[in-house]
Amino acid sequence: MSKRSINLLRKSMSPSMKMVAGNTVVLSGGGATTLTADDSGATCVFDTAAASTFTLPTPELGMSFTFVSTITATGDHEIITNTNTYGFLGGATIVSTTADETNAFSAAGTGVNDYITMNGTTSGGIAGSVVHVYAIVGQAEGLSTGEAKSWAVHASLIGSGAMVTPFADA
Repeated sequence: MSKRSINLLRKSMSPSMKMVAGNTVVLSGGGATTLTADDSGATCVFDTAAASTFTLPTPELGMSFTFVSTITATGDHEIITNTNTYGFLGGATIVSTTADETNAFSAAGTGVNDYITMNGTTSGGIAGSVVHVYAIVGQAEGLSTGEAKSWAVHASLIGSGAMVTPFADA
């Protein structure tokens, strides 16, 4: 891509998006951000302590997103699917900063969990928490197995206190 093309692309991006070495970075800014298929591969940053939400697009096989907390959440930092039909499969490990423990949690094996919530304490969300999601062929109810219909999730979270699962239903 030419330097001119990159500059034109940068000018067309919303203020919450930045290009870093060819990769798109989407900043939450403390609000609700709806991602699109064109954002696939982006690093999505929870850059404010206030409540923030990233909504994933309908999964298409091969899409992926990485979410990073750069500041400890004081309001819920959420990653949600755009419909109850496309849930999460996989799990999260939460390391405690205040107790000598690490806990692991898995999303429901049927793909019905459609929320990942990090609260800055018991469900993760302390600065340095990372979540990777990948669109896969899964087993969500009512859809054929030939469609990408679930998000595989692998999360390494940092929390405090008695850990609880970050996965939930709408």
